[in-house]
Amino acid sequence: MPNSGESGKIVGRNTVSGRQLMDFIERIERIREAKKQLAEDEKLVFAELKASGFNAPTVRNVLKRRAAKPADVEEAEQMLDMYLHAIGMANEAPLFRAIGMMSVDLSAREQVIEAFKQLVPIEGEIIVKIGKQPVRLWRDESGTAQAEDVIEKPKPAAKPAASGLPERPRREVPDVDAAGARELGAKAYRENQPITTNPFPWDDKRRGEFDAGWRAASGTDGMGPEED
Repeated sequence: MPNSGESGKIVGRNTVSGRQLMDFIERIERIREAKKQLAEDEKLVFAELKASGFNAPTVRNVLKRRAAKPADVEEAEQMLDMYLHAIGMANEAPLFRAIGMMSVDLSAREQVIEAFKQLVPIEGEIIVKIGKQPVRLWRDESGTAQAEDVIEKPKPAAKPAASGLPERPRREVPDVDAAGARELGAKAYRENQPITTNPFPWDDKRRGEFDAGWRAASGTDGMGPEED
């Protein structure tokens, strides 16, 4: 009998909603299969990396750093330095170590900015948070240090998710016709294999024949136990 889930949608065998549900399930299975294959590929790369003498945990940290925003990396390093200083594992707070050596009152924002101007390289710039406001320091064409508050730009709107699905990892496709594909499906059921072991690509007409053979042998639609 048709049954409704929590959303109230009526689902029954050989209905439009049933076919729609099957489409969703197969799409999810396809994505999970691709994710599993990618995870295996990553393990192989790390194994090769370790065999070449590289340190895997360090490489993972490098990957994490590369994927992070530069400002987030800088802030994390600053917080780490501050915490190490707070628990006695560092003698001085490194962020303002050089400024402190200039006898600058670190609570006076303008004095800190003027002190940081002395540390600006000839080529390049410094962006530092003084309080909650980031400040950009650089040198103009004449070599004079300049400073300005950094106005954070609004974050761009998230891009819509791509509609395409990842390609399914390749399988060895049997060299059989439609009847052979149907027989393979029936054989898979008799050998207690799930319907998802279908070896044919998603765009191969024999895929449907395999599923049909499996269902015919099982006497079900491949969706699981039926309810009374």
